[in-house]
Amino acid sequence: MAHLLLAYLLGSLVGGLLLFPGARGRDLPGGSGVFRQRGPWAALLVVLFDLGKGALAALLTPPGLRPYAGAALVAGHNWPLFFRFRGGGGIAPSLGFFLAWLPEETLWATALGLGVAGAYHLLYWRKGRKGVYPIPFGAIFGYLALFFLAPAEGRLGALLVAGVVLLRGLQILLGKW
Repeated sequence: MAHLLLAYLLGSLVGGLLLFPGARGRDLPGGSGVFRQRGPWAALLVVLFDLGKGALAALLTPPGLRPYAGAALVAGHNWPLFFRFRGGGGIAPSLGFFLAWLPEETLWATALGLGVAGAYHLLYWRKGRKGVYPIPFGAIFGYLALFFLAPAEGRLGALLVAGVVLLRGLQILLGKW
C-alpha cells in the first residue's frame, strides 16, 4: 500500500505547475498546455520532468505492484493532491513509467502512437477540424499496442493506466475538470 501511495504522491508533483507556476488556468498544466503557453523548450522541460517521475515510480515499485502503481501515478498526475486536484492528462508520466518497466514494448507502442498522431495531425487536425488533440489520439493506439505487446502483468498495467488517462480525457472533453 505504501508503494501505491508513493506513486500517487510522485504523480502529484506536476512538472508544469512546479517549473512554470503561471501555467495555470483553463489550459492543461502538462507538457501540451505548457507548450501552448510557454513554447517548445518549456514543454520539453516539463515532459522530461514528468517522464522522470514516471520512471522513478516504476523503479521504486516491486514488480507485482507495478500495474497498480502505474494507475496511482497517473491518477496523481491527473488529480494532484498538491494542486487542488487539477492536473494534466497523464501521458508523459505513464510513458516514463512504462519505459522503465517494459522498455522494448513501450518503444514499439510509442512509435505506433506517434505515427498515428502524426497521420491524424496531417489528415484531420491540420485542416482546421477540432476534436481530440493529436498526441492523446495517438496515445490511445499506443496503449492498445502496449496491451498486446506486453507480458500479462504489463497488460494489466496498460489497461489500468489507459483507463485512468481515458477518464481524464473524457473529463477534459466534456469540460468538467
